[in-house]
Amino acid sequence: MNFNLNISKYTGVLHLSGMMIENTYGFIFVKDVAFDKLYMFSILFIPFSWIICKDECIISYLIKKYKNPKYRLGDEPENVEDISNLFTNKYQYNLFTNINYFLRLFSVLIVNHRTTQISSVILIPTCVLYSFYIYDITYKVNVRKQMCPYFHIILGISLLTIFYKIIMAT
Repeated sequence: MNFNLNISKYTGVLHLSGMMIENTYGFIFVKDVAFDKLYMFSILFIPFSWIICKDECIISYLIKKYKNPKYRLGDEPENVEDISNLFTNKYQYNLFTNINYFLRLFSVLIVNHRTTQISSVILIPTCVLYSFYIYDITYKVNVRKQMCPYFHIILGISLLTIFYKIIMAT
């Protein structure tokens, strides 16, 4: 039994499960102001961590670093083998990630509507920037790198604005 393979596989399953729970939270759970705010904070934490970690998911990075101690943060942010290897082919993985991503957007909109009520003037542009960020990393378009550091600064300010609005929401 290959111990490295098992750690990657089990971490991938946990990573994928966490994504699925987070992306369906608004559909599954009823309004609870405290949990809804925690949910919105977790949604903000993810892109913040990517900005800090050179566009890389910290969980996927830790798996890459475990498998290859010479791996450098940000070298392959699009490589999420801990998740993608759980699917039988690339088509299934891409279909899953696209559906999962749109579930995330709708879940955020549901939670925002029922609890935080952040203005669409702030929320929609931030969602557009976030969407661009996700797909730019996933498909290695790398426009964000050409616009660096401006893209990351604008996204960071948008996320901080939402963070502030969540804290101030009653």
